[in-house]
Amino acid sequence: MHDSVIAKLNDTLRDLYHQAIDADKKLAALRAKGQAKFSAVLREDSQFTTHADHFLPYVAELAEELELLEMSTEQEYQALLSRMVHKIQLLASTLGQFLRLD
Repeated sequence: MHDSVIAKLNDTLRDLYHQAIDADKKLAALRAKGQAKFSAVLREDSQFTTHADHFLPYVAELAEELELLEMSTEQEYQALLSRMVHKIQLLASTLGQFLRLD
C-alpha cells in the first residue's frame, strides 16, 4: 500500500517540478520588468520551512520529505503523509493561481 502512495506522490512532485520551472521563468521575466518584489512565494505560516522568492526550493523541500516518508516507521507515516499532502495542496494551488495570471 505504501509503495503505491509513494509512487503517486513521486508523480505529483514531478508535475510540481515542471510547473515550478515554468513559474520561476515567469517570475524572472516579471522581475526583469521591476515587478514581483516579494521575499517569499508562500507565507511563513505555510508549514514549509523553506522561505524563497521562487518556487523550486519548495519542491525540493517536498522531495526531501518524500525521502523521509519512505524511510519512516509505521507510527510516523500517517503524520508525515498528512503534513506532506497539505503542503502539496498548498503549493499546487499557489502554482496554479500564479501560472493562470497574465
